[in-house]
Amino acid sequence: MLDLARTNDRITGVMVRDASGQVSEIKADAYVVAMGSYSPLLLKPLGITILVYPAKGYSVTFPIKPGALAPHVSLTDEAYQIVFSRLGDRLRIAGTAELNGYNTELNQTRCENILHRALELFPNVGDRSDAQFWTGLRPATPNNVPYVGKTRFDNLFLNTGHGTLGWTLACGSGKLLTDIVAGHSPEISL
Repeated sequence: MLDLARTNDRITGVMVRDASGQVSEIKADAYVVAMGSYSPLLLKPLGITILVYPAKGYSVTFPIKPGALAPHVSLTDEAYQIVFSRLGDRLRIAGTAELNGYNTELNQTRCENILHRALELFPNVGDRSDAQFWTGLRPATPNNVPYVGKTRFDNLFLNTGHGTLGWTLACGSGKLLTDIVAGHSPEISL
């Protein structure tokens, strides 16, 4: 995405660039900014400031050894602020929050710390050598409340800033925003 085109108090299109570098404009009746941590960058040229900042989180995923004792439900290690989630025959451990701008490089020490704690709690669950590391930017807000609703532009709406709860809040936020865009009274209380 390159830019949001506007006239006065309305968005008139989204300027995009395809794989060949060709720029074109996509038009719609309503526009939703749902770009996670990158939402403020798109909105700034419009004079809209939102307090969404990138909080880098990490996860480690590895196959569960056959017959190993692994959690079947999501568990939270409060002491280390990490969450264990079983994904079929894999175990994912996610946690930490690093304030490092838009840097998405893996910090190997953070990855190894998460893996070490997982194998400390569940020593025979998987092999260290099979671990896959990942990092991504969570769209955090100062009060953990996402931005869902209208902007000062008649046809521009926000659905961003869900922090670590993107998947958890997705359906409710989507329903809320659908009601708002359609001009209906939201079923979910604001």
